[in-house]
Amino acid sequence: MNEIRKLLGYAKHVKMHMAVITITSIILGLLSLTTPYVLKLATDWVVDIASGKAEFSWSGLLGLITIQLVATGLVVIATDVGGWHGDSLSVKVRHQLSNIYFSHLLSLPQQYYDNEITGKIVNRLGRAITGVSGFLQFFANNLLQMLLSVVVAIIVLLIYSWPLAILFVLFIPANLLLTARSSGKWQAYEKQINEHFDIASGRFTEVVSQMRLVKSFGSQKNELNKFNFHLKKMIGLTNKQSSHWHSMNAIRGVVFGILFAGIYMVVFYQTANKMLSVGDMVLLVALIQQLALPLRNLSYFVDSYQKAVANSKDFLKAMKELPESHDEDALDLVVKNSDIEFDNVSFAYKNNEKVLHDVAFKIREGQKVALVGESGGGKTTITNLLMGLYRPLHGKITIGEQDLARVNFTSLRRNISTVFQDPAMFSGTVRENIAYSNLEAGDEEIEEAAKAANAHDFISKLSNGYNTEIGERGIKLSGGQKQRIAIARALLKDAPILVLDEATSSLDSRSEVLVQDALEHLMKGRTVLIIAHRLSTIAHADVIVTLKDGRVDEVGSPSELASTGGIYAQLLKIQAGVIEPSKNSLAKFDIAE
Repeated sequence: MNEIRKLLGYAKHVKMHMAVITITSIILGLLSLTTPYVLKLATDWVVDIASGKAEFSWSGLLGLITIQLVATGLVVIATDVGGWHGDSLSVKVRHQLSNIYFSHLLSLPQQYYDNEITGKIVNRLGRAITGVSGFLQFFANNLLQMLLSVVVAIIVLLIYSWPLAILFVLFIPANLLLTARSSGKWQAYEKQINEHFDIASGRFTEVVSQMRLVKSFGSQKNELNKFNFHLKKMIGLTNKQSSHWHSMNAIRGVVFGILFAGIYMVVFYQTANKMLSVGDMVLLVALIQQLALPLRNLSYFVDSYQKAVANSKDFLKAMKELPESHDEDALDLVVKNSDIEFDNVSFAYKNNEKVLHDVAFKIREGQKVALVGESGGGKTTITNLLMGLYRPLHGKITIGEQDLARVNFTSLRRNISTVFQDPAMFSGTVRENIAYSNLEAGDEEIEEAAKAANAHDFISKLSNGYNTEIGERGIKLSGGQKQRIAIARALLKDAPILVLDEATSSLDSRSEVLVQDALEHLMKGRTVLIIAHRLSTIAHADVIVTLKDGRVDEVGSPSELASTGGIYAQLLKIQAGVIEPSKNSLAKFDIAE
């Protein structure tokens, strides 16, 4: 039960619902005796009348019926009250687990997402909620009532016949033992099923979100085959899991039948030998029959519990992931000046394989600094470190002489705007995507940002203007349109520092002119760090930082580096060449002419 307790530990308002459920279960447990006891009284009454020991009376008959009707009414009320609280508990737990999980995910460092499949992140929440909600509903609506009924039945059996009570008690551990023996193997199958489901659904999500790519390469059949491969594995594992479970259930059924046959034999023997009255026999048989189904359902409770445990393990593992680490005494970043300095910064993603080695350079306030180097040389890593998405292994990064290791992430990122080469868009309206950087911005501010980003004209021509839905990932917009919305978003944020993964390298010439003009507006008056993809951008930077094998190779102005023979000088020579190999040489630096 540890996993279930841990899950419920994340949920609030559980105790009140559980208290009501417990009370109604006690009432139902006690009322479960009513029908068997009324049958006993009625049987003894009828036998006495038939044998001449008593006379028929309407008051006696109406009394028995009244007891039964009152008990039935109370059962209905208690069942519905308990059921409502069980359902309410389930939906509240679903809401609270979803909320706490999403909140935790938002706090996790970027490394977590670098190593996880999106489908798995989503699936583990669904599995945990389904598992624990199903368990709680069964627990609330069935288990407590069943346990109370069993306890009461054992007490009644002890009163009337201790041999019967012993046989009845033997059934419970025998059933639980057989069920527990199947648990480990069942959960092992469930783990494998979940792994295949995560892979299949993760791929499904990727394919749906990149359908144009799939269709352009004619990979529909290949993707369907991959998807079906994992689904077929799930079917095979589920069949094995089901066979194992039902074979054990058949054994439980045989043991169940033998024990109940023994119970009936004792009841009939004692009645035949006048150790029990006919009414006593009817009471005990009715009581045992009444409990037969709940006791059989004990295996389904174990099944529900196993699913809850198996399906919550990944959830609990994710909840153990540590949030972005920061000093509890971290201060807000106050940008009095936006000088940026990397002081002998080293970094490794994993296994201490360094991506950056003692990187050192400085950006003065208002400067445009271009990062140049081969693909995979650490340019993006430098910008990620500046935004606090990763922590350096060694060295420090400062903004205005404030060490980022001692600054809280919220204030750091509030002072940095970003525009990526592939502009990220959310489904929703144009207005919502621009205002994402400043949720309090008014319509006038949003439109001013759009005008400065050369986006207002095309937005105005859309079917609903700023209220036009752009589709998932902005699929209804062109690349240039998305870039200008991303620039408008960065302008609206109005942060003193700008990280720019140059956004014009893959655009047509007209869009490039509009986006480049918008970028000029955006960069004005800001300290800018650019991952450069065009030689024209590099040439217009104030400072160029060239990277080679994760180390700073040169730092200087374009004019200074043009004659050193370093990377920038080589790029200028490659640009001047006309042969194909020279043009290909630009590609390894992510540079377009």
